[in-house]
Amino acid sequence: MATVVRLLAALWCGALWTIGLLVVPLLFSQLEPMRAAATAGSLFRLLAYGGLVVALSMLLLDRLGRGLPLGAAGRRTVLVMAVGVGLGYFGTRPVMDYGRALIAAGQAVPAWADFGTWHGVSSVLYFLVAVLGLRLVAVVR
Repeated sequence: MATVVRLLAALWCGALWTIGLLVVPLLFSQLEPMRAAATAGSLFRLLAYGGLVVALSMLLLDRLGRGLPLGAAGRRTVLVMAVGVGLGYFGTRPVMDYGRALIAAGQAVPAWADFGTWHGVSSVLYFLVAVLGLRLVAVVR
């Protein structure tokens, strides 16, 4: 059970770093911006849903293993990562989509729905989750 938890932690962390630091920048360097953004959005959606599934799986396996695979620090890290994913993807995406829709319709975008601001917030949260992923890999027993 501990081996599966370690594997899940490594895969989740590796996916976060690989997609965020390698794949998405490559997409924007090779594709036209709209296509790159659509592809990156699909990857981030996959990471968000996949990350929540992995977090839940790790917590369930930890519970079945009586707290041995993760320990208290690992459980806290998984929970904070899951909250970060929730805020970073599911919290910011609707606001960014709303701002984009207003721009596409030729309407003024209110300051609270500014795409650039929310994209920055989402990026910071993504980076924090990725850094926590490194911590998770380090603390899993």
